[in-house]
Amino acid sequence: MKKYLTFLFACWVLLSSGSAWPADNKLNIVFIPKSSDQMFWDLMRNGVERAMQEEGQIDLTWRGPAYNDDTDSQIRILQYYTRAGVDAIVITPTDRSRLVGPVEQAVRMGIKVVVVDSALDGSGHLQFVTTDNHASGQLAARQLAELMGQRGRVVLLRTVAGSASTDDRARGFIDYLSANAPAISIVADVYGGGSAGKARHSASALLAKSADFDAIFAVNESATDGMLRALREAGLAGRKRFIGFDSTPFLLEGLEKKEIDGLIVQDPDRMGYLAIKAVVAALRNRPIKESVIHTGTTLVTRANFRRPEIKKLMCVRC
Repeated sequence: MKKYLTFLFACWVLLSSGSAWPADNKLNIVFIPKSSDQMFWDLMRNGVERAMQEEGQIDLTWRGPAYNDDTDSQIRILQYYTRAGVDAIVITPTDRSRLVGPVEQAVRMGIKVVVVDSALDGSGHLQFVTTDNHASGQLAARQLAELMGQRGRVVLLRTVAGSASTDDRARGFIDYLSANAPAISIVADVYGGGSAGKARHSASALLAKSADFDAIFAVNESATDGMLRALREAGLAGRKRFIGFDSTPFLLEGLEKKEIDGLIVQDPDRMGYLAIKAVVAALRNRPIKESVIHTGTTLVTRANFRRPEIKKLMCVRC
């Protein structure tokens, strides 16, 4: 009885002083994706939530801009959460250089920062979890070159300048063709914008100007989506060789209909999982062994997209 009364007294002291309960020692982690309009981020959140369940004691705030070309909004979000009470931030930078200063400010405030998916200049962040985007662009180029018989004219549809992940894919694509398929020429290299709607508009304008090309590489989900819709509207779907990036039900339908020849698919689930593991390790004083982790890519085609291991990469709630 005496011990029980002592415990009650201790609880009363904690409550009256405004102190937190000892067991309520949750980590406050903010995750800032590039956008909210792509299935890619839903897949990444799968992995985030799985890691949270394993680690426990995490309060997560998930907030990003609407589109991946709205760097101003992403900077404002980052600055808003650079404040006391935030333990860690995971961010997928929309711009590799403009986010450096705001990230460094968060680090100076004692906030742990991990970068995921798209590279950030500077060295303030603890770890970078990503696809090897240059190698992924090379994979796309190799597949397209084979489909084209090592010759022809190709169009490259990007998203926005300054996005490290997609620019690295484009660079890998160009580097491969230059070194291995010199008879393939890039006749258009277009920044289509940061949403599927903008990409569709840019692709439609490109097709209206000239459809005198043989193949297309689109560097991410929104660019691939926009290009496929533009091709359908122009009556050209299935008449151009087409390698895209990422997957959605709409893009898989295009693959089945032979309007898309292949999709380079990442592992956003694993990216999200490892990013949360990294910040929790830092906050709980566990060692971080690698500064950069590559999570792999897979070429998805009509021959393999129904395999269980492939479907798992593209499923939001498996």
